[in-house]
Amino acid sequence: MFDILLNVTYLAAIAMSLYSAVWLLLKADRNRTVCAFIACQLLIVVWCVPQLFLGFVQSREGLYTAYAVSYVGICFIGPAWLVFALWYGGKPMPLWGMALIWALPAVNYAVLLTNEIHHLFYAEFEVGNVVYGPAFMLHVLFTYACVVAGMAAVAGNFRRYRVRALHIAMILVSAAVPLLFNLLHISGAVQTGFDLTPPAFSVSSLIMLLAVYRYDFLDVNSLAFGQILAELPEAVLVYNERGRITCANAVAKAWFGVENGDEMAAFEEAVRGMERLEESPDAAAASMEQEQRFLVRSGECRLEIRRRSRRDRSGRFQAGTVLAMDVSRYYELLERERELAVQGERLAVEQERNRIAQEVHDTTGHTLTMINSLLKLVRIGRKNGAGEQAESEAYLIQAEELAAGGIRELRCSINNLRAMGADGLVSQGVRRLAESIREFEVEVTVQGTDSPRYSHLCPVILPSFKEALTNCMKYAAATHVDAILKFSGDGLAFYIFDNGRGCGQIHRGNGLAGIYRRVEAAGGQVRVASEEGAGFGITIRLPVEPERKTL
Repeated sequence: MFDILLNVTYLAAIAMSLYSAVWLLLKADRNRTVCAFIACQLLIVVWCVPQLFLGFVQSREGLYTAYAVSYVGICFIGPAWLVFALWYGGKPMPLWGMALIWALPAVNYAVLLTNEIHHLFYAEFEVGNVVYGPAFMLHVLFTYACVVAGMAAVAGNFRRYRVRALHIAMILVSAAVPLLFNLLHISGAVQTGFDLTPPAFSVSSLIMLLAVYRYDFLDVNSLAFGQILAELPEAVLVYNERGRITCANAVAKAWFGVENGDEMAAFEEAVRGMERLEESPDAAAASMEQEQRFLVRSGECRLEIRRRSRRDRSGRFQAGTVLAMDVSRYYELLERERELAVQGERLAVEQERNRIAQEVHDTTGHTLTMINSLLKLVRIGRKNGAGEQAESEAYLIQAEELAAGGIRELRCSINNLRAMGADGLVSQGVRRLAESIREFEVEVTVQGTDSPRYSHLCPVILPSFKEALTNCMKYAAATHVDAILKFSGDGLAFYIFDNGRGCGQIHRGNGLAGIYRRVEAAGGQVRVASEEGAGFGITIRLPVEPERKTL
C-alpha cells in the first residue's frame, strides 16, 4: 500500500510538471525566463520517472541504469534553477559564469557514468546498499549552493516588485520544499528506504502549477511593466481592494506625493488640495468597469485624471487604477486657436469693409462728385443773371444724366452682390449682370461646361465684370459688349470686348486696379488691350484644380 502511495506522488509530480511546462510552451511568451522554467520542470520529470521503477529492479545493472537516467535531472536541476532565478529577477549571468555552472554538473555526471573505474561518486553500489563517495558530496554542495543562490536572487525582488510579492513567495516555497526534504534524506535525519526528494516535488509542482495557471507569474507583461511605467510621462497608480497603493510610478510620486504602500486617502487628499475645473460623473454605474474623469489645476499645470475601478459580477470592488496626464499644452493650443479665430474674423470683417468701400467708391463716388460740381456751376450761373440760363439748363441736364448713370451703376453693384451670394455657377452670375444693363447690348457666350468646381471663382469674375461694365458706361460710349466665358479642364478664361472709342494709353484707375488685385490674388493673370477708335478688351485667366476622376 505504501509503495502505491509513493508511486502516486511520483506520478503527481510528473503530471503537474509536464502540464505546467506544456501550458507555458503553448501560451506564454517565448522568452529566456520561460524557457529556463520549462527546463526546470522537465528536469523534475526526468528525475522522477526512474523512481517509478526502482521497486521493480532487482539487479545491480538495472538499478545503476535507473540511477544514471535519474541523475540527468538531479545533476542539472541546480544550475537550471539558478539561471531561471537570475533571469526572473532581471540579473543576467555573464557568459563565463554560465559556462562554469553548466560545466561542473557535466563533470559530475561524467564521474557518475565512470564510477566503476574510480568509485568516486559511489564508494559502494549494490542493491540495498549504496555508499556515497566524495564526488557525490561535491555534487550535493554545488546543487545546494545553486538553489540557495537562486532563492536569494528571487527574494531580492520583494522590495523592487511588491506587486508580485505573492508570485515571489510561491517560487521560494516551491524551491525550499524539495531542498528541505533532500537535506533530511541525505543527512539521515529521517530514515526511509527511498529518496524523499521526488515526493517533495509533488508539493513543489502543485505550487508552481497554481502560480502558472492562476496567477500567470511568467507573463511578459508583468516583467516589463516596471520599466514601462517608470518611463511614462503620465502618472500611474494601481491600488487593491483594501485601498492600498501597490504601484506608483515616479511621475505619480512627484505630482501627488504618494509612494507604494500608501493608502489611497493620501492621493485623494492631494487631489482635494487642487482647484477642480471640470468633472464628469461615473458613466457606467452598472458595469464591472467604472470610470470617473475630472480636470484639476496644480500650479501652472492642468491635470486630467481618469480613475477606473474594476468589480466582479457580484459588484464587489477588486482593483483600481488612476491615470493622470498634463494637458496644459492642449489647453494653451486651444486658447491660441480661439484667439486666431477671433483675429481671423476681425480680418475678414476689415476686408469686407474695404471691399464695400471700394464698391461705393467705384459705383457712386465719381458720379456724386461730378453732380456736385455741376450743381455749383448752376448756382453760380443763376447768380450771374438771365444770360446764363441756357448754360445752367445744360448743366442740369448733364447732372440728371450723371445721376441716372450712377443709379444704373449702383444697381449693377447690388446685382453683383446678389449674384455672388445667390448663384452657384459663374455663368449664371455673369448673365444676371449682363441683363441688368439697359444702356447698351451685352452678349454672353459660354464655351465648355460650367460646373460647381468653378463656383469659387465667382468673387473674382463677377466684380471684375461689373468693373468692366461700369468703365464702359463712363468712358467708352459703347453700344455693344461681348462677354465670353471659356471653361477648360485646368482653368477658366473670361474675355470682355466693347466697341467703344478705346484709348491710346491705358491708365489704371481704381476700377482697373481692383480687377488686377482680385485676379492676381486668385493666382490668375489679366491682360488689357485698346486703341483709339478700336474699343477696349480685357482677358482674365484663372486656374482651377484638375478634376478628379472616380472609378
